[in-house]
Amino acid sequence: MIRRPRGLAARLPAGTAITFAGLALLLSTASPPAWATGRDFLDETIVAEGLRARETGLELGSDARIDQDDRLQGWFACAVEGGLTPRWVFEAVGLGLNRGQGLEAAGWRAESRYVFLEGDHAPVAAAVALEWEVETSAAKHLLYERVLIPRIVLSRAVGSLLATANAGLARQFDPVQRSAFAWAAGARWPDRGPVSAGLEITREPLDDATRLVPQVALDLPGETRIRMGGAFGLRGVYHFIARIVIEKELDL
Repeated sequence: MIRRPRGLAARLPAGTAITFAGLALLLSTASPPAWATGRDFLDETIVAEGLRARETGLELGSDARIDQDDRLQGWFACAVEGGLTPRWVFEAVGLGLNRGQGLEAAGWRAESRYVFLEGDHAPVAAAVALEWEVETSAAKHLLYERVLIPRIVLSRAVGSLLATANAGLARQFDPVQRSAFAWAAGARWPDRGPVSAGLEITREPLDDATRLVPQVALDLPGETRIRMGGAFGLRGVYHFIARIVIEKELDL
């Protein structure tokens, strides 16, 4: 999805590991009980679930991406999500990247979803989601890329196993206009436990990318969660993406 670095030596900035270790320690500070955020899968496969009204969560993430020429680059994300109502969630994400020449702004993303059917009252939980994504010229284009993706989300819990499926239409407005069918699916077990394991597959048709993503999630004290895993590129620019995301409830 982005322009490639000059060589394998273009690694993540020095001190990145130390920075994220410090963030993990900071975010794990105890706080009053609250509903956990970060119910979605590591590669952004959505779960049809809302948040408590006015609940707010912070997410910090980092990628190490290896392309088809075995060149490496770092991506970074900072996201804030909030529950406008128990069924209506909004999320805003800022993106940065490093190709060995310093941190650059890569774009931003805004997403809103509404849970119109809850799993407690129906065989499946269902939601509609709308995502607007903008990528800068630093990411992969000479011009900005703007993409709108409406989705339908279906999720079901069977005992301690959670399964979810997403389907939508990715509509690109810039730099050229085109549309394609996007989909994703994932499963996680146990769904709510101190340690859980999952597997998801995502399809991004505009980039001709398909990824298989095994992952684990750790629930820590203070309503903090760490998700990590690796995305194996079945199709697309990247052979492999290593990702870690740290999430924390905020008392606002």
